[in-house]
Amino acid sequence: MATLVEIVFIGTGTSAGVPNINCLTHPKTICTVCRSAITAEGRKNMRKNTAMVVRFKRNGDKPTDRVRNVLIDCGKTFYGSAIEIFSRYGIRELDGVILTHGHADAMNGIDDLRQWTLHGAIQKNIDIYLSPETMETVASTFPYLVDSIHATGGGDVATFKYNIFDPKKTFSISGLEFTPLKVHHGIYFTTGQPYLCYGFHFGGVSYISDTNFIPPETMDQIKGKTRVFIVDCLREKVTHASHFALHDSIDAAREVKALKTYLVGFAHRLDHYKMVEDLSKLAIIEKMHIGPAFDGLRVDLQDKATITESSYIDQHPTVIYPLVTEKQ
Repeated sequence: MATLVEIVFIGTGTSAGVPNINCLTHPKTICTVCRSAITAEGRKNMRKNTAMVVRFKRNGDKPTDRVRNVLIDCGKTFYGSAIEIFSRYGIRELDGVILTHGHADAMNGIDDLRQWTLHGAIQKNIDIYLSPETMETVASTFPYLVDSIHATGGGDVATFKYNIFDPKKTFSISGLEFTPLKVHHGIYFTTGQPYLCYGFHFGGVSYISDTNFIPPETMDQIKGKTRVFIVDCLREKVTHASHFALHDSIDAAREVKALKTYLVGFAHRLDHYKMVEDLSKLAIIEKMHIGPAFDGLRVDLQDKATITESSYIDQHPTVIYPLVTEKQ
């Protein structure tokens, strides 16, 4: 068993990231979000591929033992995220890496993990947890990371131990249990069948980074059991073929009824600061706490009664208290 300490968002953007290079270079394009992302005042609009580090203590660990770290997704921008955020929060060893699916923004950064294992620099190997389908994608995309016989040059590649999880069963990493949450993330163009992505439920947190549809049986797994809900939100108005729009995310949050819902996976048309202002109205109208996450956001979960947000961007932490009901 294990106890959650905190979660750290190391990316909150869609596959292309924000800012969009077209918006920065096109002389006739005016995109206030992308323009603001490269300023100090608007840096919360700077978004790398969605990813998160789960930090926890295994029951029985000594007070002096390090906090354990599990990385969820390792996409194209992982290296930049690690440089920016890991040293600020003392994240070093990785007790596991979970891949939600086989798209580039979720897995293409695993090659950069060789800085952890090369000559045992940080650790001898890294455990990778993934579905059978994602294992096939990794093997075809990075054959040398699955079998070193395919390595070339000096052969200096990351050392991984692959753990294929059963989508129907909970698995454990250093005592913390992760339950896969099956969701749809678009379709296969050849068959029309849904492309499956996996969210995860752990320690009262439900994490669904990429989805355009949450099946009823998956929703049943998290309703009434979720303290913190993290969910996909690509854009404002129209549901994407493989992602939620804002109204979809809000509807899911209403159903889950978490203490706090964080939105991730934004494209460049959603402005962080405007979203905070607009969504704050739901706390008044519906007594629902929901808002956008941002790269570098740290959420302390050690106190069961409160949620404390902080970051190196903001000077003062924000504490989210449980909602007061009429019965109380």
